[in-house]
Amino acid sequence: MAKVELVYWKDKIGGEIGRQESKAFSYGFTIGSHAEWEMIIANEDKEVRKNEITNIKIDDVEVPAKSIALPCPIMRHALGVVTSLASAGMPKGVEELRILNEAIFQALFDGEIKKGELLCVINVFYAAVERRLARGAAEKWLRERYRY
Repeated sequence: MAKVELVYWKDKIGGEIGRQESKAFSYGFTIGSHAEWEMIIANEDKEVRKNEITNIKIDDVEVPAKSIALPCPIMRHALGVVTSLASAGMPKGVEELRILNEAIFQALFDGEIKKGELLCVINVFYAAVERRLARGAAEKWLRERYRY
């Protein structure tokens, strides 16, 4: 377990920053062979400049509870690539529904993104979370259970 500080945008990307201390645990997950493709579509017109990163509002994309979103690494827009997806508000765990509404776009060329253009595609995989027991907890449990 690690003590971490979550730093997030409270109201909008680029707005007021919020901070909250939390306990974090490392854990794994298992994903199946079934996934869904979600299109990331621009929801505004936006001017982009070569070698600059720009936030672009997108149509809401739901990432269901107990699922993970992974990028599809094929360039889908001629002007650049989406490096990340985001939303404002307190970060949520993988166990909760998450709604993404902004793309972080790395422009490779100057130009204008138009509302309705496809920016990228993401893969959404349903996942089974495999939380690890705290260090030593498994050994303690086994000693208690199998005392002779």
